[in-house]
Amino acid sequence: MSLFVVASFIQACCWSVERLPRAGESVAATAMASETGGKGFNVAVAARRLGAPVSVIIALGEDAAAEAALQVLQQHAIAPIYVYRLSPQSGHGAGLIGADGANMVSVYLGPNRLLTAAHVANAAASIQAATLVYAQFETSLAAIESAFAFARQAGRQTVLNPSPWQVIPPALLAQTSMLILNQSEAAQLLAWPAELVAQSPEITINALQQAISRFYQTWSGELLVVTLGAWGSVAMTQAGEWVISPAFAVAAVDTLGAGDAFAAALCVALARGDALPQALQFANACGAIVAQQPGVLGALPDAAQVSTFMHQRQATLPV
Repeated sequence: MSLFVVASFIQACCWSVERLPRAGESVAATAMASETGGKGFNVAVAARRLGAPVSVIIALGEDAAAEAALQVLQQHAIAPIYVYRLSPQSGHGAGLIGADGANMVSVYLGPNRLLTAAHVANAAASIQAATLVYAQFETSLAAIESAFAFARQAGRQTVLNPSPWQVIPPALLAQTSMLILNQSEAAQLLAWPAELVAQSPEITINALQQAISRFYQTWSGELLVVTLGAWGSVAMTQAGEWVISPAFAVAAVDTLGAGDAFAAALCVALARGDALPQALQFANACGAIVAQQPGVLGALPDAAQVSTFMHQRQATLPV
């Protein structure tokens, strides 16, 4: 069981505020932090902490942030690491985190967008040896499409988190085995009215189930998963299996990175053969652990921490 991550790196700078500002407004920050991050980077580290062998391809700059990123990957025994220095400056991001855990983020992707199919070809052997190949949209489409093509040639599963959202090209969607979406991405891809989340769980979840069923009429993938924040997550397979996995109630401190933790845990659980209900519960727990702590890298749990958390908490749908 192993993962290959088409990674992205962002040096994440975050400011804590009492509330998120309105347009044109300045608000005072109560704290700030800077740490290595990025969606693909976070997933790779999270999966490794959960016990999975992980290898990555990643684009970096020629700066101190890049050196820090490599040090973290090496400390976690992630290997092989296919590293390309493609610009002077690495990717950077700026985030505002409200007291309620809500956030606003802006990202400069820099070299992440410069990975090509030729770079990915150098990692073909590692891609085809992995159980799962994971990608997200902080990386170039060319790199993702090439990695998924290599994976599918070898009969490997491919997992896409289309975040930050952009329309998924039909050729890439056809190469995707599994999709992991948050509610905003689900609204875009499935033409599902996400404003239903303000209503009852029953109305929301029934509408989402119908939207996913319609989507499967045009998509041949195996699994579609949607995260719903405090409501947990839902999933449907191509065969029609429908799973609702309630959330673990926690006081959200910082939701940045919770989705990456969820994705990593789900990939690890599915790669090791967990049944879908158990895999979703494991992923919900991992996301909840990260959401109740500030920062991302230091909050990513190991498997023992997730197990303890799940034994101590009860997952429930809100009423």
